[in-house]
Amino acid sequence: MKKLLKIVGGLLVALVLLVVVAVVAVPLLVDPQDVKDQLASRVKERTGRELQVPGEVKLSVFPWLGATLGQVTLGNAPGFREPVFASTEKVDVRVKLMPLLDRRVEMDTVTVHGLTLNLERNEQGASNWEDLAAGGAGAGAKGAGTAPDAGGGGPGLAGFAIGGVDLRDATVSYTDAAAGQAFTVRNLALKTGSVSPGEPVDVELGFDLASTEPPLEGRVSASTRVAADPQAQTATLTGLAVSADVKGPGLPGGEVSAKLGADVSVDGARGTLAVRDLTLALLDLAVSGSLDVTGLDKKSPAVSGALKLAEFSPRKLMEGLGLPAVETADGGVLSKASLDAQLAGGADVLALKPLTIKLDDTTLSGEAKVSGFAKPALRFALALDAIDLDRYLPPGSDAPPATPGAAAGKAGELPLETLRGLDVAGTFTAGKVKVAKLTVSEVNATLAAKDGMLKLSPVTAKLYDGTYAGNIALDARKDTPVVTLDEKLAGVQAGPLLKDFQGKDPMSGTANVTAKLRAVGTAPDAVKRSLNGTVDFQFLDGAVNGVNIAQMIRDARARLRGEPVASDDAPKRTDFAEITGTATITDGLVSNQDLSGKSPLLRLTGQGTASLPQETIDYRTTATLVATSKGQGGRELGDLAGVPIPVRVTGTFADPKFGLDTEALAKAIAGSKAKEVVEAQKAKVTEKVEEKLQESLGDSVGKALGGSKEGIGGKLKGILGN
Repeated sequence: MKKLLKIVGGLLVALVLLVVVAVVAVPLLVDPQDVKDQLASRVKERTGRELQVPGEVKLSVFPWLGATLGQVTLGNAPGFREPVFASTEKVDVRVKLMPLLDRRVEMDTVTVHGLTLNLERNEQGASNWEDLAAGGAGAGAKGAGTAPDAGGGGPGLAGFAIGGVDLRDATVSYTDAAAGQAFTVRNLALKTGSVSPGEPVDVELGFDLASTEPPLEGRVSASTRVAADPQAQTATLTGLAVSADVKGPGLPGGEVSAKLGADVSVDGARGTLAVRDLTLALLDLAVSGSLDVTGLDKKSPAVSGALKLAEFSPRKLMEGLGLPAVETADGGVLSKASLDAQLAGGADVLALKPLTIKLDDTTLSGEAKVSGFAKPALRFALALDAIDLDRYLPPGSDAPPATPGAAAGKAGELPLETLRGLDVAGTFTAGKVKVAKLTVSEVNATLAAKDGMLKLSPVTAKLYDGTYAGNIALDARKDTPVVTLDEKLAGVQAGPLLKDFQGKDPMSGTANVTAKLRAVGTAPDAVKRSLNGTVDFQFLDGAVNGVNIAQMIRDARARLRGEPVASDDAPKRTDFAEITGTATITDGLVSNQDLSGKSPLLRLTGQGTASLPQETIDYRTTATLVATSKGQGGRELGDLAGVPIPVRVTGTFADPKFGLDTEALAKAIAGSKAKEVVEAQKAKVTEKVEEKLQESLGDSVGKALGGSKEGIGGKLKGILGN
């Protein structure tokens, strides 16, 4: 035992002496200039670049084995603008000596101050770091046979730890001559806590950004706690927080502030990525959610998660983006919006299901999928509860067309290239929609757009106690688009519809209308001028407002007779039981030749034209009074029963004019007057004949004819009247 103790004691003394000798001898025996020369020679051999260490080199042995270098400069590759690739003002690397004896590496904080790194790509696309990457790869390959294998039974390391990394005042610049881009990162700082296998480490990063193309400048900072297990191929970022304040003329409003937060975990063995507690604050937007990615080790990873956009003000957002203020009829709209969706997809597809979007008092829900991001294809099934589109129109703007089909007539305003690039298919429903002051409900539409062919078919809706059904197509495959419409209104109350749409109701009644139309053009006026097709219409139990044909006839008759015009406060309206007809449209000119109308007082026929481009009317109707005492003063006009009276309609769609053909009315009145004279003369002749017969024949003849004087007169009147 004593011998063993002597041996151990001798070894300890020898070890102490060895350390003392090393601490004393190394600084004396090792020339720092030799170290610098060897470093420069080694770098030149491996990279072909010049390494200069003009600053002082300090070596230490115990208790730390390390070196402190002042200024260090590494030359650039030939053919690049900057002479220096990288330089530092101070580098300090130290390793504890005693743990090395147990194959454990315990490093002090690695300090790098004043790093300058110039990264360049020339006009030919070559970079000034490619040779370094190649050299590193070659070195790795060359030394692969002698590298220790920590997990293969070789010497390996029993432990590894770093006190941290302290990178300060670094500058990294990047210039791409081919793309004309350049940006610089200044005041770069990276600081970490102690780094040990299996232990989490705190990391802080910050830098100032400056870019010339696009012009940007600002400050970016980030912090997180990193836990990594190289053997298990896992890494976790806990409490990741990134903030950026960037200015630039190309940014919305010239300045953008953003904050990102999340917990991120990666499992390389399983090929998964998970993001939890994701938050993003950008401008006036606040986004939250989660994300899961699987198949990172495959060609087509899969993505799933949730996304929520908290309520924000679109109006304030547009203001923050520096966009012009949006003028709306209702200044209270665009005040709140939000989005909530579940997402799933892959490398070339993204689906939002379910999807909920809210805008003011409106909710849009359903699902949507986009595939093929290079040439996206959209598929959707969406449902809208209710919306008043008129609130979003500019104040005093012209109202949109009344029906979905008429709205398609304005499709020429859309860019044709955009239409040709669409690949869209889906269904849309709406509980209630107000547009152009018209209210429709239970809207159902199926949309398909592919290679410039757009179809809304079928489209159905309920409106004003009736229904709308249509098939609408827009063919934009050629330079001049073609619009085709097949529409039908059934049981619609025309009065309330026209009142809401135009502000007045020139006609009321139950409307049944069928239209088949075709138009070509790239602008609304061209569409009007090229409109062709047919229209069938029927109006039941209504009235034509703004004109009282019976009153017009009464007034005209009084004037022709020289009689005073009777005051009449009856409404300016012509009642009818039915009005029917068909119209042919040729290049925007509407022609109707078979108008037929019936009412208790009148029978109407008509024919004429209306120009859609000029919005003018040239129409003639013929009113014929029926032999009845009912309806709108029929008893007063009984003497004109059966007489056709022309009425002309001229003017514009907005201000039609009604005119009575007084010449024809005068002829009718004259004919009626002549009849009255004839009847009066017949009465006089009958009376005189009766008197003569009474005197000549006496009572006996009278009795034979009827038994009395009155009987004789009656018989004679009957004979003469026939």
